[in-house]
Amino acid sequence: MTYLMIVRVPEDAEPTPQDASPEAWFEDVTRRGVHLAGDRLRPPSDATCVRVRDGETVVTHGPFVEIAEQIAGFDLLQVADLEEAVGVAGAHPVARFGALELRELVPHDDDPAGGANAVLEGAATYLLLMGREPGSPTPAPQDAGSPVGWIQEMRGRDVDRGGSLLAPPDRTVTVRVRGGEVVLARGPFAQLPEQVDGYNLIDAADLDEALEVAAAHPAARHGVVEIRPMWPL
Repeated sequence: MTYLMIVRVPEDAEPTPQDASPEAWFEDVTRRGVHLAGDRLRPPSDATCVRVRDGETVVTHGPFVEIAEQIAGFDLLQVADLEEAVGVAGAHPVARFGALELRELVPHDDDPAGGANAVLEGAATYLLLMGREPGSPTPAPQDAGSPVGWIQEMRGRDVDRGGSLLAPPDRTVTVRVRGGEVVLARGPFAQLPEQVDGYNLIDAADLDEALEVAAAHPAARHGVVEIRPMWPL
């Protein structure tokens, strides 16, 4: 099973560098072979959102939803089952002062292996998060638009670095550690109408190219694509 682990940190968190350092965790998950990819993201203030409405590209600055625990990073985990994923998340240092949101990658028509295209070779410079608009239902497959053409174009341009649809938000598991105990919350993160439905890693030269790439994705036509630059951009 493959999971996207979304690392969420409260705005008012002030961990010491020692408490926040993921080095020991990273060494362990790398040694065990469960870590596929991951990176820190630049602050939410550096996020840019893209929507396409009536053929016009609409760009706004900041994340597509403002909440106390913003996305600070991500990791892709290849594990045997949810129990192992929870154990990996619970050992992450952020679990003690933030939250780790586990979202399973699911099979679909364009990736029947379920996560086979989760991450491709090559460095990525931006993470695209595909979200739905507040209060809007998940579009039917025939209305959502297939990403196959987008994937083919972006791979031809050597921009695509892998991505996937995610399991519905009601299958989300969020992991926190409080007082030395692992605390699990099941269901949509923070009961938000604005949930992440998929992701894609891209290697774009700059924000202008990332905007063009995001606007071309079918998710921009029925929802929103949040562009998050990675460190050290």
